[in-house]
Amino acid sequence: MRDELSFQSAWEQTVTGDRSFYRSSAGDPYLHFTTDVVQGQEVTDRVEALVVDVVRKAPGIVTVLDVGSGRGALLSSLAVRLEASGLLDRAHLIGVDLRDRPADLDSSVDWITADARALASEMPSLTGVIVAHEFLDDIPCDCVEVDPDGAARIVTVDAVSRQSSLGPPVSDPADLAWLARWWPARRPFMRLEIGRPRDDTWSGLTSMLSFGTAIAIDYGHLRVERASGFWDGGTVTGYLDGRTVSPATDGTCNITAHVAMDAVAAAAARARTTELTRWSAAPRGADFLSLVQTFA
Repeated sequence: MRDELSFQSAWEQTVTGDRSFYRSSAGDPYLHFTTDVVQGQEVTDRVEALVVDVVRKAPGIVTVLDVGSGRGALLSSLAVRLEASGLLDRAHLIGVDLRDRPADLDSSVDWITADARALASEMPSLTGVIVAHEFLDDIPCDCVEVDPDGAARIVTVDAVSRQSSLGPPVSDPADLAWLARWWPARRPFMRLEIGRPRDDTWSGLTSMLSFGTAIAIDYGHLRVERASGFWDGGTVTGYLDGRTVSPATDGTCNITAHVAMDAVAAAAARARTTELTRWSAAPRGADFLSLVQTFA
């Protein structure tokens, strides 16, 4: 009898398990893809404005927590800007990533080597800014395909061959509720992802904020687009050597899937304000969304 894994479990093995792409000794996984933090300064501009706003409103030290920090490019750039404006002594910059601290990281930046999803239970509450830039799309989630009879079925992966196939119908009540609210599985042969693990991650991260702002910037979509059928093919993608490849769950590539950003926003029930916007009106930025929420 074959040992079948849910797609989420197989994907998780490529993140934190024995097939981890991020923890591979074969080289730096971040050579395979380049985030917009590295490509331009728009993200740094946005984060700097949020940090300055919180510094002006809150007494004492303001924590800036960058989850999925990669090589620390955002925090290094932010440190230079804050020093130039005389605000660096008011900010505690912390990067969090599965990989060890980069050797060339700015000395003013602290580093935590950890799974950012576990932070909420390990860190005290903080005043400051939480940044999740192209982080949530890396959080493993289940992939679903609708069969010819209209039943939403979990995609499974053979534990040995890593070949995928159509598994049992979705049965978890929480997953069924998520699908009904955020991405109804109505059309035969459509593929979609159950974004609940991303919602839970965002809820946990923002629960640490006693006062401040959380920003998530990611490739994503909204319910009106999903309902229209625009994303019916699903969004699970692999990246290797700077190009898209088949999302193999054997640890040989980085796997991502777009984020249901409106569902993520709703998961942060404590948010005082929520701003969800498209990052760019340009065609290449049409699915790049920004979520900013404030907490007090």
